[in-house]
Amino acid sequence: MPSSIQLRSYAKINWTLDVLFKREDGYHELRTIYQTVSLHDLIRISETPGAIEVVCDDPRVPGDETNLAHKAAIQLRDLIGTNLGARIEIEKRIPVAAGLGGGSSNAAVVLLGLSRLWKVQPDDRELVQIAAGLGSDVPFFLMGGTALGVGRGEEVYSIEQAECEHLLLVNPGFAVSTAEAYGKLSRLTSTRPAAMMPFAFFAAKGIRGLSLAVTNDLEEVVLIAHPEIAEVKERLLSLGARLALMSGSGATVFGVFENVETSRRAQSEMRAAGFWSEPARAISRREYSESLFL
Repeated sequence: MPSSIQLRSYAKINWTLDVLFKREDGYHELRTIYQTVSLHDLIRISETPGAIEVVCDDPRVPGDETNLAHKAAIQLRDLIGTNLGARIEIEKRIPVAAGLGGGSSNAAVVLLGLSRLWKVQPDDRELVQIAAGLGSDVPFFLMGGTALGVGRGEEVYSIEQAECEHLLLVNPGFAVSTAEAYGKLSRLTSTRPAAMMPFAFFAAKGIRGLSLAVTNDLEEVVLIAHPEIAEVKERLLSLGARLALMSGSGATVFGVFENVETSRRAQSEMRAAGFWSEPARAISRREYSESLFL
């Protein structure tokens, strides 16, 4: 029987997302604080004689060479010069195109999982280079925890870990195109470039110290196109969330709650209203590294 390995592929939220300006390469210069959360996909990787195959229980996820996990496997194989193959099975729990980084997480986890399965130790810089070429937030998922992302988000630096036990993730049930969200962004944040650092210090002190003025610069344009997301935010706040913010380019919104009872009541209300809703908590960098492999 071929050897195999199982991994958790964690989702992320953005505690904050500042878009500073559009760069000469066409990307936007960002300052963001990433956070891995407990919601995760399950990935099983089995060694095969030669082909790279990706299968997923969600029909919206492609199984061909356009899949980021497939691209990750091919590029790692090219890097190490092996002719080994792999069957990558993805059990989806993270909503697709939801601002939670599911596809990026899958790609990074496949890089880590295949390195162990194929018994190779690529240089960390080479893994990061592959990850950055796959997507702006893929390098973050090689690290996990609480991290500062700069550049287009691919330059990642670990900061003190934020603690938050009572998050509620809510998705209105549709996908938002990241490219479309950035394409519609007209009001850049160059007029308030210092906003990032105070928030970074709040995050380092834990979730109870978070400023209630946190922002996601993509919210304004996305909420215009998708007012349902604004409804989700308003509902979460009315149900007791200390703050509610769209994650990434949406459409998922996360709410921060004081206790599990309030969070559970809010989850019940959101599900009754027809929204996908799941509880979560922040996953530190240490827990991330220790729990990735099953």
